[in-house]
Amino acid sequence: MKNLLVIIDMVNGFAQDGALADKNIKRIVPSIIEKIKQAKTYGDLIVAFRDCHDENDEEFKFYPKHCVKGSWESEIIDELKPYMNDFIIIDKNTTNGFNTKEFEALVKRFSFDNIEVTGCCSDICVRDFTHSLIKYFTQNKIDTIVKIDEQAIDTFNGQGHEADKINREVAMEFESLGVVVNFKNEKNKNKFIKAEKITDNKFLNLYKATFQAENGQKIYEIVTRRELPEIIEPTLKVDAVNIIPYQFVDGKMFVYLIKEFREPLNDYIFSIPAGLVEKGEASVDSATREVEEEIGARVKTIQRVETPAYTSAGMSDESIDFYEAEVSLAHDQHLDKFEDIKVVPVELDKLEYILNSRKFGAQGKLQLRAFLQRQKIKELEKKLKDLEDEK
Repeated sequence: MKNLLVIIDMVNGFAQDGALADKNIKRIVPSIIEKIKQAKTYGDLIVAFRDCHDENDEEFKFYPKHCVKGSWESEIIDELKPYMNDFIIIDKNTTNGFNTKEFEALVKRFSFDNIEVTGCCSDICVRDFTHSLIKYFTQNKIDTIVKIDEQAIDTFNGQGHEADKINREVAMEFESLGVVVNFKNEKNKNKFIKAEKITDNKFLNLYKATFQAENGQKIYEIVTRRELPEIIEPTLKVDAVNIIPYQFVDGKMFVYLIKEFREPLNDYIFSIPAGLVEKGEASVDSATREVEEEIGARVKTIQRVETPAYTSAGMSDESIDFYEAEVSLAHDQHLDKFEDIKVVPVELDKLEYILNSRKFGAQGKLQLRAFLQRQKIKELEKKLKDLEDEK
């Protein structure tokens, strides 16, 4: 797992003294320091943006002169200086650090699982940067999770500019865009203490985790594909993919199911192609690969139809992504040594009968029902359009 901690503009000119300074911004310093220490423990990268302008910078047409290059204002605050050797420092002369050549190179070079954004100002530099992150990951179909902690972002107080209110509004906006937000007033009543690894297997392992709850300690068994410290880090990192492959033959849609032996059941069940996301692999690439391997098909088009979700939150931290792909059968299956999978083509109008009469895994069954419903809606829309055209 590769994570990135981003610290935006924790410099004297914003958090100490200057035309745009507000000393109250320093109240987020303890939270940022805690995140720096955690990042160092896990070997994560840390980027610190430093606002830094030329004397006649274009930005000074819109904002008072601040953080001039080489000045005390452009220096990182004293509280964070002991950690500067752990930072990748990037100077920026705009509100959006994402647009710097250094950061663009960094985000293209590494495949990050999580990026956490901290610093100031929440409604300007933090906001612009986070929006650009989300846009970049969405356009490039990258599954990096963006995180924000309301206790680690801040902005200045002023007339008509109430910092706490703005921080909350920005945090709520981020959450609506898919950012994982830790709100100040959302208290986790369960504190993780430790985890003990019980098994040592290739794909799945059992951990005994200890939590401190309000009424005492509790021990919970967790099945996971991850190792420490990942299993104690809340995340929507995708572990696996489900794919519905379909093909049009003589104008009719066929869905390719699979009939697979599942060891925990000691039986064969119907399902759809699925598999694990390999390290450093985008989930869309995993989906394409699994279709090619399990049913011997070439993917023509593929789209994600649902955002990641947990497969069994009462037992495991595994999460899964959902895809549909138009395919053409092109070659034989490429199965692992012990995989026992038969491809079952099903005409669309027979799919509901199969869903009702065969043994299915829950995820595949529900995804297929949603797929079937969408096809019925498309058919109804087509009929309505034909009727309109006839009038």
